[in-house]
Amino acid sequence: MRVVIDYFETGTKEVKQMTGKLFFGDALLSDYIGVQTGEDQWEYILIPQATVVRIKTDNLDEELYMVDTDSIKRSKKIALKNMKRDMDRGDNGGAFHG
Repeated sequence: MRVVIDYFETGTKEVKQMTGKLFFGDALLSDYIGVQTGEDQWEYILIPQATVVRIKTDNLDEELYMVDTDSIKRSKKIALKNMKRDMDRGDNGGAFHG
């Protein structure tokens, strides 16, 4: 997907622009958005996500950025329930019994 990314340069705070094919970092590169530039398939520019001001494209897949708040609420509720269960078990000689 072709994009234009506006970002600010960390040292100067000057807004710059990069054009190319979009890719997202994963694992060690998770804090970066990348752009494959030009015709050379091996040239990539990594931009720290925290510096990105705007992404312009005709077809950005919203699922990449939109947060499913209902899923987050369900996950949090389950985690709190499990934590309470573990703590209650501790009072009766369970997981946290000393």
